[in-house]
Amino acid sequence: MAYLKKDSSVFIANNGKPITALIKKVAFRKYLANVTDKKTGKKVRKRKSMPFAVCEVKVSLDPTIPLGAEFLIAGYKLCHAVMQGERILTFRDTYATEFASEYGNDWVRKLIMEEEV
Repeated sequence: MAYLKKDSSVFIANNGKPITALIKKVAFRKYLANVTDKKTGKKVRKRKSMPFAVCEVKVSLDPTIPLGAEFLIAGYKLCHAVMQGERILTFRDTYATEFASEYGNDWVRKLIMEEEV
């Protein structure tokens, strides 16, 4: 998993219509997970947190994605790469962002609004 920092560049290939964004803030979403206790060997519920990058589009060649659009990327989906001498974040395998403006992504809007306060 890449270490997320504020003002890092994120590059998305997006099928020949590249998108470049900056990380505005790093947010954490808490969840419950089942893990195995090392001492007893039993499954135990444990509270964990997942880092999310709250990003803002700076350059977009895709007409469906406007400049200034905000989206989330889970930290485990990113990896570090070097492009033209600059260290940037890219996706490990596929394009998987969560845009706040898309239908059904109320949790994305909620998380972005909570982080702006």
